[in-house]
Amino acid sequence: MCSVGGGDFNIELEQVEMDRYKCKDCGNKFDGMGEKVICPSCHSANVIRV
Repeated sequence: MCSVGGGDFNIELEQVEMDRYKCKDCGNKFDGMGEKVICPSCHSANVIRV
């Protein structure tokens, strides 16, 4: 990792809970989160949480 200006820095990442979804149009299964989940394969919003 690069930083401009030297100096040390600390980054803490929170662990995010992901839900498992299945696209009802193409059958793709994927992890997602949020209110409007969209299939990454076919870009359909016709998905269900599994």
